[in-house]
Amino acid sequence: MKRFLLLLLLVGLCVVQSEARNQVRVLLRVQPETKKFWCRYTLTLPAETAPAEVLLNLNKQYKIISVESPRVKQQRIERYLYPVFQDTLQGINLSYAIQDRRAKEITVTYEGTLPAKYATNEVLELSGHTNWMPLLPYKEYEVVDYTLDVEAPKAYSVISTSPPTRKRAEQYRFQGATCAIELTALVAKRFYRLASTSAVPSVAIYKAGSPLLKLDSLLLGESERIIAFYNQSIGRQDAIKRFSIFLPGTDRDAFAMLDNATVITYADFDVQQLEYRTILAHEISHKWWGYGAYSDYNDWLNEAFATYSSFLYLRCVGDTASYRQLLNAKIKSATGAPAIIGFDKTKYNYATYRRVIYDKGSVVLATLHQRVGDEKFFAVLAKTAAQKTATTDAFLDIVAQETGEETCRWLKAELMR
Repeated sequence: MKRFLLLLLLVGLCVVQSEARNQVRVLLRVQPETKKFWCRYTLTLPAETAPAEVLLNLNKQYKIISVESPRVKQQRIERYLYPVFQDTLQGINLSYAIQDRRAKEITVTYEGTLPAKYATNEVLELSGHTNWMPLLPYKEYEVVDYTLDVEAPKAYSVISTSPPTRKRAEQYRFQGATCAIELTALVAKRFYRLASTSAVPSVAIYKAGSPLLKLDSLLLGESERIIAFYNQSIGRQDAIKRFSIFLPGTDRDAFAMLDNATVITYADFDVQQLEYRTILAHEISHKWWGYGAYSDYNDWLNEAFATYSSFLYLRCVGDTASYRQLLNAKIKSATGAPAIIGFDKTKYNYATYRRVIYDKGSVVLATLHQRVGDEKFFAVLAKTAAQKTATTDAFLDIVAQETGEETCRWLKAELMR
């Protein structure tokens, strides 16, 4: 019995170690009047995954003040073209002794000014699209445990994807787990809040600067309906309990975050229009579709799944005409596009990336849906979402389990065609 308990203990330790995540601590000081910020970013790599050579990418617009790391043997900073972002970044290279198998802690202190598309007279937006933190290349969307401390002038408020765990005069602390690139702080003198009346799911809109409008009320109602549909379908094993919608008014784009939130920067976002309604449904679904690697073809697990999920919502509410219209457009776009499996986004332009990862991926999912029917298809989606599936191979395994080996082989051939 003692040996059995010891075995269980060892297995448990192995599981804990295999799930060890990078730890991030951030101290962010903002000056909204000048759009400037200062940041001290500390990354801790667990011993079992810390390599002897570490590279961090930082936006080339920011001034690096210092880089510190215990036991580092050599460090250098040089600019290089990062193919995933198709942009020149500052590469922070750190070398350690090969035999050093301990955890590694790296602290980068830097400062900068946010450009106009992320900073207005009403708000500072530090988010997943701002590219404001050092990041491990090709691992921008790996989940990290984080603590984010924000210091802002007394006249300003700070919000993030979850409520602050600590709030004092001019100081806010946020903690949780999310993608490395998605640590978020929105800073404004005032946020107008509109929330759902139901306890679960709790949906809230936070709008910077300007008062709430009828369009915002319509946005809240549509969000509640979308989440209700997803909670009963793709998210039935991992339902949304709370969701935040941020409206910074920076008038640029819309994007989701893994931590039950989305940012909609458009100033006139009207969900009565088909385009905006599908954008909203797409972004909300990223609560489940956000674990595939952004840097390779597994990104179709994020974007194609979110795109087709938005089509499924249209079908659910009876708008089959729009469902067919949008799907036909994807079919037309995907014709002749390269295969999904093995697609290298660094070798193609952005338009081709969209045709493959968004459009062709959506068509493949629609074809799978037609082949297996509603019951099996939604079982596949629900299991894929609940398991936080990150690779195409893992998705194919789920398809085999839920629909059979023959369909799995057919699907793999479609993805390679």
